[in-house]
Amino acid sequence: METYKTALILDKLDRGTIQTSLQTNKYYSTLKLLNSSVKNWESICQILESDIENEILVLGKFTENTLFRMCLPEYETVVIRLINLLKNKKHLIFIYKSNLQGNFNYLQTTDDGKLHYTDENTGNTYYFSDSNLKDWLSFNKVKQTEKEYTQTVTSFIKEINTNLNILPYEKLIDIEVCGQNFIENIAEGLLFRIYVPNERIWSNEFDKFITLFRDYASNIANEELKITQNRTDSGTICSLYSVNKNISEIEINNLYKEFSSFMDLCSSNPNEAEKLINKLDIAEPKKQIILKKYIRESQRLLLDIKQERELKIVTIKHRLQNELQEYELSKDIIEYVENCVPIPEFGRNLAFLGNQKIENQTIIINTQIIGKVKGIVANELNGNITFNPEEQELNKIIEKFSESLSEASELQTSLYELKDNATPNEKKRTASQKLFGFLGKVGDKVGDVGVALLTKYLEQKMGI
Repeated sequence: METYKTALILDKLDRGTIQTSLQTNKYYSTLKLLNSSVKNWESICQILESDIENEILVLGKFTENTLFRMCLPEYETVVIRLINLLKNKKHLIFIYKSNLQGNFNYLQTTDDGKLHYTDENTGNTYYFSDSNLKDWLSFNKVKQTEKEYTQTVTSFIKEINTNLNILPYEKLIDIEVCGQNFIENIAEGLLFRIYVPNERIWSNEFDKFITLFRDYASNIANEELKITQNRTDSGTICSLYSVNKNISEIEINNLYKEFSSFMDLCSSNPNEAEKLINKLDIAEPKKQIILKKYIRESQRLLLDIKQERELKIVTIKHRLQNELQEYELSKDIIEYVENCVPIPEFGRNLAFLGNQKIENQTIIINTQIIGKVKGIVANELNGNITFNPEEQELNKIIEKFSESLSEASELQTSLYELKDNATPNEKKRTASQKLFGFLGKVGDKVGDVGVALLTKYLEQKMGI
């Protein structure tokens, strides 16, 4: 008899696509409506608390009505309880994009003073029995003005956006596609994705690095991993899966960092690497086999990385000579090029393949050619996908504020997917949702102006 897992659905999500996906991936679902009493919310918490093994999958939608309800005094305790439980579960919560930006349109009054809201999906208008928001607050014994309560809701949204896995949506199709993708990723054991543009520096070496990591996970942590690659004309998306689906995001992040550091030690300080291996609880003969293998492979890979760096410098110089024939390739330009190409290091160069930043340098170059020099350098380092100023800023924010390797690699992959012409429109929309959600999450750290500009850029990119 097949074993089915549990999926908890918080509010009605879509037209049946997610339910079909759950059934296909052997989940049975329990639906709990959020436009309900505190007692019903407590029952939701009880379901999650009974899940000792953290196997329950949670998908939910917090509508405007739900968000306003969650800020009522009588719901405060149960809402805190629910959020703390959700943080430890595999979950995805959808919130309407305008709400994430602090805009609300459902609490409006008609000409006759009746309070109503418009369903963002159907366009249907629903009326409250109260005559206005002030009466609604009074009925619920809230001692705040309409403006104060709206600010409370806005602050609450910011808080849960930093604590939960939240995605914005504008249409039902957004929930359906992202929800289905979320279910399938968990069912397949996806750990993280990394996009590697064609011709990017060290793209070939990364293939070797990620393969060595898979072997390391098997030998050291007894974790069976699977690597898949999806290639387009612009680049390759490398996806890493857990075969047994028994490793968490935190565990894989720590293991990946550990492996990167171990590879650095194997190439630069084998004695320290041996000390680490000796601490492991594995058979003595196997320790020596592992150590010898990774010392050999790390030194070979480091040599490849160094040679690739030297080749890139030569290639850049040749391109500059060909394209700037009327200008002298000065010592300053050569020094600038060599400083731009990173020094080989596993942890920095291969473990996290982001868009290479061109560091600011004081350099005296003819203003007529500085742009061309920087463009050639960026193209050779980053391959056939380079970032414009807005994308560079977004990439910088991702690297600085991402909470884990998995989050950073997924967000960067989403950014690349927006740039890749081969990405289907459906996937581009999902990618933009993830980036929108991340900007909302780090808004207080980045600043409202920065978030507004990058949000506008993403909207233009998607033709919104």
